[in-house]
Amino acid sequence: MKRKKLFNNLLNELDVSNLDDIYKYVGTGNPFADILIIGKEASISKEDKPNQYENEIANNFSGWKEMEDYDQAKIMEQSPIAYQTPLYPYKGQVLKIDNGTNNGTSRTWLTYQKLYNRIFNKNGNQNIDFHEDVFITEVNPNPSPKTKDAVVDVEKLDNRKKLLFSSEFIHDFSVIIIAGVGYFDPNKNTLDGLNEIEKNFNVKFHEPKIAGGKSRQPYWIHWNEDKSRLLINTYQLSMLVADVLLDEISELIKNSELLKSKEK
Repeated sequence: MKRKKLFNNLLNELDVSNLDDIYKYVGTGNPFADILIIGKEASISKEDKPNQYENEIANNFSGWKEMEDYDQAKIMEQSPIAYQTPLYPYKGQVLKIDNGTNNGTSRTWLTYQKLYNRIFNKNGNQNIDFHEDVFITEVNPNPSPKTKDAVVDVEKLDNRKKLLFSSEFIHDFSVIIIAGVGYFDPNKNTLDGLNEIEKNFNVKFHEPKIAGGKSRQPYWIHWNEDKSRLLINTYQLSMLVADVLLDEISELIKNSELLKSKEK
């Protein structure tokens, strides 16, 4: 499988790189999916939730390296909900905000699921199962409940961007959603005329959109040269996300006809 080879190549490149272990963070979900969602950083407190930090962030890369295959069908639901593997982190979560007892999820993952349900016409689905058809990662591997408090090492982040987000593995996703402006410079370079998103993901900016005419619900559309890859950049899919934004993004993705079963 093409995608499996690209993914293993990336893991090997990260393994021998000079990046600190935390900057080798890869992500979670199905590495053979058509859709990739890139967030800003995970909303986890290293101090308040050390076990969650170790499972989801610190051990993410080693979790992928130790995996013999990527078959999600082998992952069983656990009760009570517990972290299992980066391939399907919390199978069995439901479409509710976690209150500690209801098997719910984070606000961000709940929004990802709402978008996923729209894209795949899963109306009425009350499970958190977007990991089956989506791969997600973060720009900044340093988690923080609030972006303003996140640790940002510009040099290390730049090296991570070059190794991860410019990789063939990332470029093989047909739909990429960057859910959180701020970590990529939107200004055009005077030498090549490209901004950081265009350069890292090998796409060109196409047009801006305002979902439902709501000024706080913008998104920006990018395509690669032959329109085999769609990249959508928008604000963080967490707080204050209007349904109309999810509706428009999902329709754009469905109309692109890029979500097809294909040999990876």
